[in-house]
Amino acid sequence: MTATLLMVASALLVWPTGVAVDRLRALRGSREARPGVARAVVARLPVPVLVPLVAGVAGLLLAGPLHACAAAVVGGVAVDLRHKAGRRRARLSRLAAWDRALDDAAAALRAGARPGEALTRAAIAAREDDPQVAAVLSAAGSHARLGGDVTATLRAPGGRSADGRTAHGGGPGPGPVGDPDPDRIPAELAGAWLLATRHGVVLADVVDGLRADVAARRERAVRVDATLAGPRATAVILTALPALGVLLGSGFGADPLGVLLHGTPGGALSLAGAVFLAAGLLWTDRIVSGAAR
Repeated sequence: MTATLLMVASALLVWPTGVAVDRLRALRGSREARPGVARAVVARLPVPVLVPLVAGVAGLLLAGPLHACAAAVVGGVAVDLRHKAGRRRARLSRLAAWDRALDDAAAALRAGARPGEALTRAAIAAREDDPQVAAVLSAAGSHARLGGDVTATLRAPGGRSADGRTAHGGGPGPGPVGDPDPDRIPAELAGAWLLATRHGVVLADVVDGLRADVAARRERAVRVDATLAGPRATAVILTALPALGVLLGSGFGADPLGVLLHGTPGGALSLAGAVFLAAGLLWTDRIVSGAAR
């Protein structure tokens, strides 16, 4: 009984009141707000940073620090290759959008439409394939209808002038003939516009010639991408062979997965394997990208 009374008295002595209660409430509120702040920070991280980070944390929780490094390496390489594949698809899509837009612009000019109206029709044609191309052509069409500087509007997105120099006067010169980079097309269209307005060349002929050139670039880019799809697939298959070897070893009664996931030697082997696989994938992608040029 005496011990119970002492415990109750001690609890009453340390029971928070007044300012202490306010401090505890503020501390609880800050702790409840931390997950929201953490989510906001994670949401702001770019994907090339977020994926290796998540893979590393998962590897650290499941195995150890060396496995975390291996998972981060594999995750980073996977994100990088996926990003490059997305850029290739976006480039082909943008070339297709420019091909269709220039075709519609040339057809509208030959039908007697004004340049501003022809550019607006081209923007409408490109809207489904690539909104950025549609935005460039729509802005140029608006300037043409209002009597503004169309060439400056077309040069602005790519930051290059018609002769291939940067808009600020420095930088590299023009790229190679037939360069499939779609970001050069607005500057080339600006050059065609200058040629028509300053020298009296028929704008429809110049735009149609640019369209034919863009169509040839797109055809070449599609052909090269299809040709190099085989080597890229072969690299992915060869990268998956070590995983197949681990499965075969497990089927034969060995325990390679257990060796790789437990202990410092297993972590070191996992990290070395991840580094070699990543180096092989990056080197293959560099070779294939060089062949694409």
